[in-house]
Amino acid sequence: MRSTVTRIAAVIMLVLVAVTLPGQTVDRPVVPDAEPYEENEFPPWARDLRRAEIVAFGSFPVALLAARLLYGFGRFFAASIAAGELSSAYLPPLVAPPGAVPFDRRDNARVLVGAASLSVIIAVVDYALGRREPSDE
Repeated sequence: MRSTVTRIAAVIMLVLVAVTLPGQTVDRPVVPDAEPYEENEFPPWARDLRRAEIVAFGSFPVALLAARLLYGFGRFFAASIAAGELSSAYLPPLVAPPGAVPFDRRDNARVLVGAASLSVIIAVVDYALGRREPSDE
């Protein structure tokens, strides 16, 4: 009974959406294409800063994964040395067995700061390497 009512309601909603769609068209005025940027419209430092921003934000997901793994393995080795034996309960979350000790709030904050720092370092290295190459300008 319930699935029949659900199907009927879905068909009614589909018909209502199909009936109201033609009324949604809007006549938009023709807007001329935007002018492309000129060669010297932005100063070089602004282009460098924009590139650094793109590189830093683009590298953040990979840096987050790397920081999470490095921090997790560092925590595992520190806990293993303190215990005097391998402590599998402190393995990183990606490879930890069930029931392992998860990262707490402080650990997550450290991982985020490490990932952000690594992303900024990658952007600075990209900038330094770009300054060493001769420009085509």
